[in-house]
Amino acid sequence: MKKIPKKIWIPIVLVGLLVGGYFYFDKENVSVSVGTAPKGEKMVQVHEQTKKVDSEFSFSMSENAVQQAIHNMSHQKVLADKKWGALPLTAERVKRLLQVVEVNEKKYENADLYLGILRAWEKGNFDNVVSNHNAIWSLQGGTVGKAIGAASPEEEMEFIQENFDVKQ
Repeated sequence: MKKIPKKIWIPIVLVGLLVGGYFYFDKENVSVSVGTAPKGEKMVQVHEQTKKVDSEFSFSMSENAVQQAIHNMSHQKVLADKKWGALPLTAERVKRLLQVVEVNEKKYENADLYLGILRAWEKGNFDNVVSNHNAIWSLQGGTVGKAIGAASPEEEMEFIQENFDVKQ
């Protein structure tokens, strides 16, 4: 086996450590609390610990990227046989996506749908989250993973703990 010279492997290791450290320390940290929804029932609330939402959701987002973000966030609140993708549904993300859709309203074919979903979520109203998920799922040509119900606060908390780096 050929020996790799130190002047080659040392920079490779250093770059690997830097990249690995960036991803380790830049993990999505979220905290979770249980609050009260507008109608008085229990509601899980996710709070972000990072301020990367503006770069995560740029004003130049494609319509497909907006759909995927809404879809992935809805997974936190719905029950389905299969779910691919998860993104913490936070007030900061909802607000930023709402701004993105408003800026691109004339460009996005389904802007009215996204605005309706995001405006309800912004108010803490998740009464239609199953139909919200399924509307986006349908636009994306979904065949597996149709939402069959809303998650209870306990089921939502379980999903959050399984899919996000939750601070205890």
